[in-house]
Amino acid sequence: MESISVMLIDDNTGFLRATTQFLEAQKDITVVGTAESGAEALEKVQSLQPQVILVDLAMPGMPGLETIPYLRQMVPQAGIIALTVMNTNSFRKAALDAGADHFIPKPAMRVSLLPTIRKVAKDGQERKKDTAKDSAQESVNAAPVDRAIIQQRVLLMEDDPSQRRLYARVLHNAGYIVEEAGTLQEARDRLIKNQFGIFLCDIHMGRERGTDLVREQKEALEKASTRIVMISADTQYRSICKEIGVAEYLEKPISLVQLVQTVNRIAGREQ
Repeated sequence: MESISVMLIDDNTGFLRATTQFLEAQKDITVVGTAESGAEALEKVQSLQPQVILVDLAMPGMPGLETIPYLRQMVPQAGIIALTVMNTNSFRKAALDAGADHFIPKPAMRVSLLPTIRKVAKDGQERKKDTAKDSAQESVNAAPVDRAIIQQRVLLMEDDPSQRRLYARVLHNAGYIVEEAGTLQEARDRLIKNQFGIFLCDIHMGRERGTDLVREQKEALEKASTRIVMISADTQYRSICKEIGVAEYLEKPISLVQLVQTVNRIAGREQ
């Protein structure tokens, strides 16, 4: 019998560890991945392709109720089970309205979780059979990802690893889906594979320049409606950036508050 693949999403690392151990003890269940935020989950879910997703409703940055609709669109065949310590009708209704298949209060998990996972996985297999023809046609047509999801995607190109990780972590916590690139070639590869709402582009990338990549990819970036934010400690590039259609120019050192505020403004989020 094929194992049921499960993904866990919760900001509590202790809960993730304990639940993973509990599920892995079952012969018919495999935990294929975990995420500690909604943004991290959206980055991982398409590559993991879990049959069942367990998602906590109360997480900082991007809570479960905001994450579930994106999960439903990105992996429509997956069963989604909402988890929360708040066992109220309003939370149950909100979770189901967001697109969850089931709602389980965390205190009831020991009794309800396993049968619910198995039921959701079985229902998902039936859904998959019923929609296989349509799904195949959609794959051929390569329908674009919803613009709302693209707006949350940020490509961050920065050759300093520690600075790149810091920027990425802050943007993750603000609810963005961040992909990192340490070289121009890595950025090119990611731009080919995905669309991004925002491209944070460091200018000095070793011997190469981020402005050269922006010029090279200008047509593709415009077609994808990707907004560009150039980053540099060298103010002489400000006028050049304006000429090539850059939305914002951030001068190093950048405060993390300024970084998030700039990305929020470009993404159209309320301040």
